[in-house]
Formats: sequence, C-alpha cells, structure tokens
Amino acid sequence: MGDAPNPPQKILVIDDDPAQCEMIATTLSYAGYQTTMAANGTEGLARFQADPPDMVVVDFAMPGMNGIEFVNAMRAIETQRTLVLMVAGYAQSFLAALDISGGVDSYLIKPILQQDLVVRVADLFAGRF
Repeated sequence: MGDAPNPPQKILVIDDDPAQCEMIATTLSYAGYQTTMAANGTEGLARFQADPPDMVVVDFAMPGMNGIEFVNAMRAIETQRTLVLMVAGYAQSFLAALDISGGVDSYLIKPILQQDLVVRVADLFAGRF
C-alpha cells in the first residue's frame, strides 16, 4: 500500500473587502488548499488562535487592525512559525511599512492575478521565498 495522502495545507485569508477575500479563498481552494476567511484583523486573530493555519494571506490596509499589526500580534502568540503573504493596494505605503516589519514572508500588489497568487503560495510552501 502507498503512503496516505497529506492533508491539504490550511490558509487563513484576511481582507476587509468581501469580494477580494472570496476571490483569494476560492482561488486557493481550487488549487487544493483548505481555506478559512476573516473580515478583519481582530476576527483573523481569533480564527488563528482557534485553528492555526499553515499560512496567512492578509490585506495590508484594513480598518481597526491593519495587516502589519495583525502579523505582529500573530507572531507574539504563534507556537510555530506561520508563513505570511501580504496583499496591498498601495505599493508605496506598503513597501515603506514593510521595511519595519520582519514578519512578512512575501507580498503581492493588487490587483492580484489568480495565477500569480497560486504560484506565490506554492513557492512559499516549497521554501522558494
């Protein structure tokens, strides 16, 4: 008998734009990942604590708790390092903030092409970033 298949990798998608959140989660689901969605950083942190994912895809600009604040809070409570892919609509603001945040593994600038998203996530899981 062969080895049992590995369970799908879990990805938590956090974005305050429901259409963007749904697009990312659906694209990654079709690519074979198990996805969960959250509408903001606070909800995302609660979902992270309840069922830690293998990766978080988080929007940079969100009301309340922005993406960098979420990552810092997540890093403070995680028990093993979680991959982080940040998405941003405003490259200049994001790149300036990224200089002060060592917690982000990679990023994509909106608008996000589905193929680019799937390739970047696969590359991150494979350790190519």
